[in-house]
Amino acid sequence: MNVTQRRFLNSTSTRTHNVTINKSMLNALNEPDLYRFFCLSLYRNRYYNVRLRIEDIAKITGEKESALKNFNKIMDTVLIRKRYLIPINHPVYEFTMRSLYKIPAIDNEGFITLSHKFTQVNLSVKVKGYYIKLLLIAENGIVPLTPRETASKLGMSKNTVTQYNIELHKAGLLRLSSDKLELTPNELLISNDEAIQKREWYPATKDLLPNITLSFDK
Repeated sequence: MNVTQRRFLNSTSTRTHNVTINKSMLNALNEPDLYRFFCLSLYRNRYYNVRLRIEDIAKITGEKESALKNFNKIMDTVLIRKRYLIPINHPVYEFTMRSLYKIPAIDNEGFITLSHKFTQVNLSVKVKGYYIKLLLIAENGIVPLTPRETASKLGMSKNTVTQYNIELHKAGLLRLSSDKLELTPNELLISNDEAIQKREWYPATKDLLPNITLSFDK
C-alpha cells in the first residue's frame, strides 16, 4: 500500500445508521455546530472514535470547508480530541497532523436518537441544528412554548425562530400553532430503546483503530 492510500484510510470512517445526542448539549453548541456534531458522530467506529478531515466533514454537512475553520476549537468544548501523525507524500514534510474525535457517552439525564436520514433533508445547517434543539426540549413531540418563549429558551431572536419554524413546516417536520410546536420527525427520530451507542467509549490505541473507508452513501 502506498503513502497516499495509507493517508486516505487513516483519516476516514464509515457511516453508522443513527446518532444519540445528549440533552445536556442543548446549550453547549449553537445551531449549525450541533448539526455538525451530529454529522461527525455518524462516522464513529465501534469504539466511538471518529477520524475525519475537516474537508470530509464539510462534504457531509454540505458546506464549504471555510465554514468549518473553527470546528476543532468548538468541538474541543464538548468532546475529547487527540491529534496523531500520519505520513504524507510531501517534498519537505514526512508527516501531517490529524484529529481523532472521541464521541461522548450517553448521558443518564436523557438523550435523543436521530437517524442518518436527517442528512438527506433539504434544509440549511442552521435550521437542521435548530430542529435538533427542538427535539431535545420536546415533551412527547410537543414543545409547549410560544415562538417568543422558544427564542428565549434557546437564546435566539424571535424573528429567527419564526423563520426557521416556517421552513420546518414547509419541510413537513413541524406543525404550527400559537402556543406550541408539534414536531413531526416521523422516521427520523428513533426510539431510544433502539439506540446502540454504549454508555462508555474505549480509549484510543493503535490496536483499536482499524483502517476503514469513508462512505457518503445516503
